[in-house]
Amino acid sequence: MINIKLRVKNLVTKYNTANPFELAKELNIKIISLDLPDNIKGFLVRVLRRKYIILNNKLSYERQKIVLAHELGHARLHTKYGYYLHADMSYYVPSKREKEANEFAIHLLSYSSDLDANLINKIIKEKNPNPREVHRILSKLI
Repeated sequence: MINIKLRVKNLVTKYNTANPFELAKELNIKIISLDLPDNIKGFLVRVLRRKYIILNNKLSYERQKIVLAHELGHARLHTKYGYYLHADMSYYVPSKREKEANEFAIHLLSYSSDLDANLINKIIKEKNPNPREVHRILSKLI
C-alpha cells in the first residue's frame, strides 16, 4: 500500500512548496485553463510523454487549486492513465485510483492556509482515512 501522506510530505519538502500550481511547474506538468463544460472540473492527460492538467477556467482560484491537487495525485501516483474530475462530486466513485488521488489532494491541501483547516485536519489525523469522508470534504471545498 502506498504511504500517500509520506509521499506528499516528501514532495513538499523536496520542492519547498505545497502550492499545487508551483508543484506542477516544478514537476514539468503544464497547466492549461480552458472553457470546459460545467460538469468537468479538470483532467490529466499525457501527450507524447508530457503531462498536462486541464482546468475549467470558470472555477475560482481556490477551486482550481483543489482540482489541481487531485490531478497532481493522479500524476504522481498513477502512470499510464488519464483522469477527469466530474462536477457531480456528491457521487462517490469507489475506485482505488480516485480514492488515492483524493487522499493525495487532502494531504497536500492540509499545508494550505487559505482553506478550512478544521475540515482537512479531521481527515489527515486518521491513519487510513475513510474515502467517502475524504470525498465529502473535497466536495464541500469545491
